[in-house]
Amino acid sequence: MPHEIIALISPALFAVLWYLLKQKDDKQAKEIALLFKKHDDDAEELKALRLQIAENHYKRVELDARFDKLDGTIKTSFDSLGCKLEKLSDALLSHMTVETAAENNRRRSTDKQG
Repeated sequence: MPHEIIALISPALFAVLWYLLKQKDDKQAKEIALLFKKHDDDAEELKALRLQIAENHYKRVELDARFDKLDGTIKTSFDSLGCKLEKLSDALLSHMTVETAAENNRRRSTDKQG
């Protein structure tokens, strides 16, 4: 007798359980579809915003002027640096020449005394 009751109740219980799970699955499928739609809408808006920012950020003429200014600054700086390095090398060379001459004079005077 208990097996017969279980056999009669089991299909109804499984049908109710299947119905509840199907309802939950359908609800989640709708939520997922809405999320994907929102994602697609947000992606399109972001793409449009990026294009708008790129168009309005810097115009070609403004960029050319900035790069020309940067180019001039770099050239001037390197020219200035080159002049300073030449002055430094001249100063070092003259200092080494003076020290070499003084060293040679010391050696000569030491050789004459010895």
